[in-house]
Amino acid sequence: MTYSELKSLGLDLTQLKQLKRNVSMLIEDIAVDNVQSMRVGSKVTINHPKAPGTWTINKINRKTVIVEQDGRKVKSSMSLLIAA
Repeated sequence: MTYSELKSLGLDLTQLKQLKRNVSMLIEDIAVDNVQSMRVGSKVTINHPKAPGTWTINKINRKTVIVEQDGRKVKSSMSLLIAA
């Protein structure tokens, strides 16, 4: 949805804030669903230019995941993980 499409809806500020909260919650739910299929030891890639390559999941927290690659550990958001 583009900016002009949102503007044409004619929503006031409180409705836009509620829409933003709903979208954030939806993104988080989808990320959690994707990670539920992953387990400690699973191979993943991180959708970020500073973290290239395949990583191994070391620990899964509520909103973040600790991944490891060649002894290097990184904390990543669940929404950035892609199953390898």
